[in-house]
Amino acid sequence: MTKFKTLINFKDNTSMYSRDHKQAFENAKLKGLNNPNEYMYMYSQGNKDYFKNINYRNYINFNQ
Repeated sequence: MTKFKTLINFKDNTSMYSRDHKQAFENAKLKGLNNPNEYMYMYSQGNKDYFKNINYRNYINFNQ
């Protein structure tokens, strides 16, 4: 089970949550995040972790 700090439920029965950012980054690095210093963890949704580039503001995601 995923530990989370904040859970937001939407009307379409999906949810967005914030999990431990260190776990999210470790997972993303194992799955191909080559430049973690350029991204910040934003949220998780649907078994994916979402990161935003600090310079260009584009999002990338990785499966949990």
